[in-house]
Amino acid sequence: MCPAPLAVDGHRIQIPMAYLNVEPRPVWACNDNPVFNEDGAAKLLGISAECLKKWRQRNCGPDYIQYGKAGPIRYELSVLKAFREANTVHVSSQP
Repeated sequence: MCPAPLAVDGHRIQIPMAYLNVEPRPVWACNDNPVFNEDGAAKLLGISAECLKKWRQRNCGPDYIQYGKAGPIRYELSVLKAFREANTVHVSSQP
């Protein structure tokens, strides 16, 4: 079973047992920075997996982990969230 305390933004919180007893267990209950495959990362960003592949080929897009030269590619949740925030256009309410 996962440890009950979890660090969130540098603060330790207690995970309610109700969440730990949910099946399947929420990913964040055991890992506060899970990794996603290409399809999962694309869904989180609201783009296609093909777009992510093209970004990697062009050396742009979010940072990723690759396990070996031809190994699987994974994206960390924190990196995806930061990438999404960095690419958010903030519209000014003043003309």
